[in-house]
Amino acid sequence: MKVKLLVVQFEAIAGDIEKNILKIQELLEKSNYSSADLIVLPELWTIGWDSPNFNKSSEPIYKSKAYNFLKEIAKKYSANVFGGSAVLRKDGEKDRNTCLVFDRKGELISTYDKFHLFSHRGQSEGSFLEEGDSPVIVKTDIGKIGVSICYDIRFPEMFRLYAFNEVDIIINMAAWPKAFTDEYVTLAKARAIENQTIVVSSCLTGKINESFDFSGNSMAIDYKGKIIKELKEEEAVLYAELDIEEMHQYRKQLPILKDTKRSYQILEK
Repeated sequence: MKVKLLVVQFEAIAGDIEKNILKIQELLEKSNYSSADLIVLPELWTIGWDSPNFNKSSEPIYKSKAYNFLKEIAKKYSANVFGGSAVLRKDGEKDRNTCLVFDRKGELISTYDKFHLFSHRGQSEGSFLEEGDSPVIVKTDIGKIGVSICYDIRFPEMFRLYAFNEVDIIINMAAWPKAFTDEYVTLAKARAIENQTIVVSSCLTGKINESFDFSGNSMAIDYKGKIIKELKEEEAVLYAELDIEEMHQYRKQLPILKDTKRSYQILEK
């Protein structure tokens, strides 16, 4: 099976979801692709990374602008949509950095709340948002997909669990700082190689409030760590074809995961 992938990379306008929706619509229309198997958006495409204003933008999931927009995108392109993330809340719960996942018919089939919150280098995500309860695997008509958001990519234990559960693709949606672009590329490749899985990343580019630069560098990476397609800093839609069957054949030829212990005990001598 070859999966037709569209990844959106753009510069979000701080705090203005309506304008950001228009920008994404225009980018998808200019890409001239009328359909896809999988569409992926960046982290916090709704408002950009602007932590002091996270809670101001929060909406209930089912009444949110993000929900309505992503639902329509899924139906329009007949695609599975992993809708980046937005600050959303469920009834009676605190605000979370949440990814909404829709199937080709526009039905919400899963949500993922960012599991590792970034609160370093002067940023304070954890001061405004509640962390998620667990990693999430989404079963789709193109395979099993593991979900992650930005900072999650630094925690290989989470990705190993996805591999043990035989995911076909791992997605990372990010608002990664430009100053650490090399780290992001290296981590994404490492997660692909060590877990023998395809990794797809969608990252914001440009700036927020002229104060924070994002890396861009959205990518599709194969199970050997080779970049299939990538963007640099431009606003664009990346198109790539992901060969799922070829990946499965490779795993049979080199069954590293079968040799991997589920746990390791250290002896101190």
